[in-house]
Amino acid sequence: MKVSVAPLLKQSVGDHMDLHVQESPVDPRGDNAGLLDADITAFDADIKATHTDPGAYLEGGVRAEVAQQCVRCLRPIHSPVAARFAEQYYATERVETGAPMPSAPRDAKTIGSDFLIDLTPLIREEVILATPQAPLCRPGCRGLCPVCGEDLNERPHDHEPAPDARWAALEKLKDVKD
Repeated sequence: MKVSVAPLLKQSVGDHMDLHVQESPVDPRGDNAGLLDADITAFDADIKATHTDPGAYLEGGVRAEVAQQCVRCLRPIHSPVAARFAEQYYATERVETGAPMPSAPRDAKTIGSDFLIDLTPLIREEVILATPQAPLCRPGCRGLCPVCGEDLNERPHDHEPAPDARWAALEKLKDVKD
């Protein structure tokens, strides 16, 4: 999703505008399709854009649903994720005259001559960083049986422990008849 910051950059330094962006579910053919690469299925973000001397400062929060898999039982789940962010974008040209601005720091995010900021990469980065690395379908998930692979949440069970190979020779003595 691209937003124009040209109207903001025409105002005085320190002025701000509020943005609210959301999409549920994320359209695979829409502007935010890049979020699906991070398994983000829906999002809702509130952003405050402030005119700063080098460009625009975006701060806010995003709430998203991320499609994941329980690490214990492998069921598909949707994890709610919340993240806060703050990012400075540097203008490359003055909005009023088109004159070049002083160059931005090397790894800085910039605002091009169209004065549009693509929010998709910002939202994707922040949600990825806040996404749980080991999600569970529920706190007490028992996972899969290591012997047979069945889901222990649906059918709790135990298996006889495998005999210790070191005692196999003694087990043969039980079968010897006097």
